[in-house]
Amino acid sequence: MRPAELSSARVGVVVVHFGDAAPTDECVRALQADASRCARRVVVADNSGNLDPGARVPAEVLRTRDNPGFGAAVNAGVAWLGPGPWDALIVLNNDIEVASGYLDAAVAALRSPGVAVAAGPLYLDRPGGRLWYAGGSVNWVTGTVRQATSRTAASRGREVGFVPGAAFAVGPEAWRQSDGFDGSYFLYNEDVDFCLRLRRRGWRLLYTPTMVAVHRLGAVTGSAARSPLYLELMAATRLRPFRPLAYRLYLAVLHSVYALVRASGYRLFVRGVAGGAAAAAIMRGQRRALATLKAGPRPQ
Repeated sequence: MRPAELSSARVGVVVVHFGDAAPTDECVRALQADASRCARRVVVADNSGNLDPGARVPAEVLRTRDNPGFGAAVNAGVAWLGPGPWDALIVLNNDIEVASGYLDAAVAALRSPGVAVAAGPLYLDRPGGRLWYAGGSVNWVTGTVRQATSRTAASRGREVGFVPGAAFAVGPEAWRQSDGFDGSYFLYNEDVDFCLRLRRRGWRLLYTPTMVAVHRLGAVTGSAARSPLYLELMAATRLRPFRPLAYRLYLAVLHSVYALVRASGYRLFVRGVAGGAAAAAIMRGQRRALATLKAGPRPQ
């Protein structure tokens, strides 16, 4: 893409905030410092209700109502940005810091034919550090996603089967056709559902090495430490993105066995209250998953 095309591009960015304002401030400042040529408008969807607009975070602040969850906050942020015209919509967790050039790389990636979503390497804690995401796919045997973490995978642009909700770019037309995230997911696996719905419509997902960012993993939800909140919500939503019902029934059996084994492992090998709390969270989540077994993904 020529520099003149990038300089005329317009990008809308939605950052979902929850908890401490410091990570959100760092996320937004990295966006504003990005030397990309494209114009940008940044809105922070405030799920905590604790951001003071204009006083700290250098972005527009949208106060959501009663913390509707990640996907619903993204939907509200995109609606706040309006129809544009946007060349790309960027969605970020507040624990993400983009490297300079990220926005231009996103615009360029979405210009590829048939591409709905693009994402790049996510490094843990520092640029060039340990990789958290370098492309992903769906394992149809287990109904889970796999994320590549090798340097070789990180350097190779390619079509992928899964892009995490933590940091990605989506084209406005693909967003419109998919109607955004399914807001009934509170947290976790809404990105799996989103990717699968786009793929069913024939859209492509792209991994591009030039969209580099750092992921301060689990700063809010405790996912890095496998908190009870993370364990319960992850288990509760594992089945819903998939279809048909017969396949979800197969996954329900498989995941129920896995949940029992994993919960037993926590009780046996993690001492004290922490092990019991983790085990209970896994089983609560699995019961919730089974209770919604018939629901499946939102109709196209």
